[in-house]
Amino acid sequence: MKKFGILTLSLLSAFAAGAWTVPDETLHYGVRYKWGLIDANAGIATLTTVNNPADGTFTATLSGRSVDLLGHYYAATDTMVGSIMANDYRPVYSERISREAGEFTIETITYDHSGQSSEGNIVKRLPGGKVLRSRVSHYAGGLTLDLLAVFYYIRQIPYERMERGETVTVNIFAGQTPETLTVTYNGRSTRPVRGAEAGTFDISLEFSTQEPTASSDSMEVWISDDDRRLPLQINGSLKIGHIECSLLGEEADGL
Repeated sequence: MKKFGILTLSLLSAFAAGAWTVPDETLHYGVRYKWGLIDANAGIATLTTVNNPADGTFTATLSGRSVDLLGHYYAATDTMVGSIMANDYRPVYSERISREAGEFTIETITYDHSGQSSEGNIVKRLPGGKVLRSRVSHYAGGLTLDLLAVFYYIRQIPYERMERGETVTVNIFAGQTPETLTVTYNGRSTRPVRGAEAGTFDISLEFSTQEPTASSDSMEVWISDDDRRLPLQINGSLKIGHIECSLLGEEADGL
């Protein structure tokens, strides 16, 4: 479920950034949880993007507001903020604010992109600044993204030049075990979006690990085939049940 909150690139030269660039925008998603006869609202997620032209980065902020789930109201938990390179989507810094079991903590990851370094400095602290835990974690070399950066990376891939079944792979790191993300292009379709039909690029995402034991998670994503490349629907399976995220609305250029 962490990948909702919320790619070594083998085809980097072929898939160099084209016409799409990261926009200033605010996107609102409704989240539903399904399991058997249960079909309930689980929350609302908002992702805000602001470009920082002075240093070639953009800031992404993912926050949640929980609504009704199985007849109960739950308080929102995590907020994620990330600084990401606009040219290749490498994360520079990320911060996760968590509220769990009455504990309020902040975990940060600072990525070292000097030379061939593949290290992330991870610090978990209390709001007052007291450090609870600090460590350096190593991840795979080459282009490595975090979970926030994936949301933007998958939007710039030129699906219109790909064949059905063609794939792109990239490294993922979120502070724990390094993963590999495989993006598979499944063709085009249309989907109902707020009372209208929208053309989409259909893709699937598979997150896989090798150490200490192999595991994988998967998602299906439908991205608008217009210039905005908006992820319209994101579906994923949990250990128990299924999550669906649907775009409720968007605000362009900070409006």
